[in-house]
Amino acid sequence: MENDRLKPPRLTVPFFEGTWTLEKGMSLFLIILILVIFVVLPLAGMGLFPQIVVDLGFSAMLISGALANRRNRTLTTIVILLTVAVLAIHWTSQYAADNPHLLLDASFTMALFACFVVIMLMEVFRPGTITLHRVQGAVAGYLSIGITWGYAYNIANILSPDAVRFSNSPQPSEIPVARFVYFSFMTLTTVGYGDILPVHPITRMLAISEALIGQLYPAVLIAGVLGLALQSRAQTEEAPKPKS
Repeated sequence: MENDRLKPPRLTVPFFEGTWTLEKGMSLFLIILILVIFVVLPLAGMGLFPQIVVDLGFSAMLISGALANRRNRTLTTIVILLTVAVLAIHWTSQYAADNPHLLLDASFTMALFACFVVIMLMEVFRPGTITLHRVQGAVAGYLSIGITWGYAYNIANILSPDAVRFSNSPQPSEIPVARFVYFSFMTLTTVGYGDILPVHPITRMLAISEALIGQLYPAVLIAGVLGLALQSRAQTEEAPKPKS
C-alpha cells in the first residue's frame, strides 16, 4: 500500500485519452481517407494542389491509421514500425534521394494498408455494442482494401512495365499511383469502365481477387454486424435488473 502511494500519478494526454483510445480514431481515419482519395488526389491531378500537399495528406492518413489501433500490442508495434519506414522512405524518395525508391515505397505502403484493414475489421467485429464509429471503421476498412490493391497493381507495374494498360496518357501533374488507386476502386466496386486493363497474369489475378472481395465484403460485414447486434441485445435482455 505504501509503495502504491509513493508511485507518481500516471500522466495522460486528454486528446489521446478522449479521441484516439476510443472508436473516434476510426472515424478520423475515415475522414482523412475520404479527403485524400476523393479530394486531394483528383485536385492534384488537375494541377490545383502541389506535390507537398499530397505528401502531407498522405502522411496524415498514415499517422491517423496507425493511431487508430490500441488493442493488439504486436500489431501496434508492426504498424508503428511500418508507418515510420513508409514515411522515411516516401519523404526521402520525394525530396532527398536522386533515385526514388519506388518499389520499396510501394511495398511498405501496401503492407501498411493491409494492416489497417486488419485493424479496422478487428475493431468492427470485437464484442460489444454496435456504434456509428464502428460502422465508419468498416467503411474505412473497405477504402483501405482499395488502396492496398492499388499499390499492389503499382508494384506489379514497376516490376513488369505495362502490366496494367491505360487507354490514355497521364496528365503532367497527375500523381502516378492515383491511376492505380482509381483502377483498384473500379475493380473493387465491379464498375469497370474499360479504360484500364490488367494484361499481365499477376494483375489479372489481383483484379479477380479484388472483385471477389468487393462482392463478399458487404455481405460478410452485414451478417457479422447483425450477429453482434443481436448478441449484444440478447445479453442486455438477460442481464439481471437491479432490485428497487
